Amino acid sequence: MSQSSDNSRTFRVLNLTDDVKAQLTDAVVTQHENVHYVEVNNVSKIANVKKIFDDAEIKYKQCSYSTFVRFTESMTIDDLNKVACDACENVNVLYSRVDENNHTGKLVVDRLEDYNKLKSTTGNVSFFRFSPLNVPRVQNRNYQGRNTSQGDNNGNWQTVGRPQTVRGRYSQARPQSAGVSAPVVQAVGAPAPRAGAGRGRGAVRGRGVARGPPA
Repeated sequence: MSQSSDNSRTFRVLNLTDDVKAQLTDAVVTQHENVHYVEVNNVSKIANVKKIFDDAEIKYKQCSYSTFVRFTESMTIDDLNKVACDACENVNVLYSRVDENNHTGKLVVDRLEDYNKLKSTTGNVSFFRFSPLNVPRVQNRNYQGRNTSQGDNNGNWQTVGRPQTVRGRYSQARPQSAGVSAPVVQAVGAPAPRAGAGRGRGAVRGRGVARGPPA
């Protein structure tokens, strides 16, 4: 079930004129500062109001009011919708969802009055102002209800091992033959040790002239 406001009964209008307002016989018009809110009485009248606005080239936006839901007992989407219908008369649910944890969800309505009623309800189901910060982070969210085929994951994050890598390039070792020991693999570019080199003093510097008793 995808979320959409196309079926909302509440319109937000910026440039509502008196002539257009007189045609809205099936709606209630309120004003807050410079913004008009047009609330249609019935869902079936939404298309008529849209046509009136379109013919008059009136810009409008349909409103929706989202709530974050928390409940103590497991619920389905139908159970969540029933709670909204019992709390609000003639409610129009635009969107509803039950998260994988079966204790949280989301419900969207189209009227401010219904939104305030839901937030004031008490009992096993609580409605709050929706915020993305309230949404639990899960691996997969099932928008149609709880997914019962989770296997052994139980909705938890799975740890993925990081493969170990070796820096540098290595020469390819020749295949080992019968009775012949495999050669030692040596890093390419590494200087080979010098024969006879040790940690002591190096060769004596200076001219190689042997000294003896004077003639």
